[in-house]
Amino acid sequence: MTTLRKVATTGAAFLVSQVLAVAVHGFILSKDYEPFYGTLSRKSSGGSWQMLLLPVAHLFFVSALVWVYARVVLQGGTFIRGLKLGVLGWMLGQAPLWLLWYAEQPWPGELVAKQLALEFLSSLVIGVTIAGTARETRARDMA
Repeated sequence: MTTLRKVATTGAAFLVSQVLAVAVHGFILSKDYEPFYGTLSRKSSGGSWQMLLLPVAHLFFVSALVWVYARVVLQGGTFIRGLKLGVLGWMLGQAPLWLLWYAEQPWPGELVAKQLALEFLSSLVIGVTIAGTARETRARDMA
């Protein structure tokens, strides 16, 4: 994969990850998070500087997935390879993270299950985005 293609793929996946993060954590789970503001989580409207770390974390995640995708041979068409990459990303990233937090913090099990499920779906979408964006170069490399 060319450098330009890696940058474009990372940019596309980063954009998708940001939109999904806002949708999942800013809207879908916002009511579930309300009891924990000020104790286990920060209210995003408070202007906390730590919120700036969220896009950095997403950039690290998608950059690592693009790096993996460029080096690992996944069987199947573009969509299937993307789904496989998404599962791999979820298993390496989100699943351990949320399970560690659940083990260490008093998060309710129902909330953690929602987080895991929604992060799984987000990882699948991000994986498909990476596979779709990197598709042309990947097909040429495989030939």
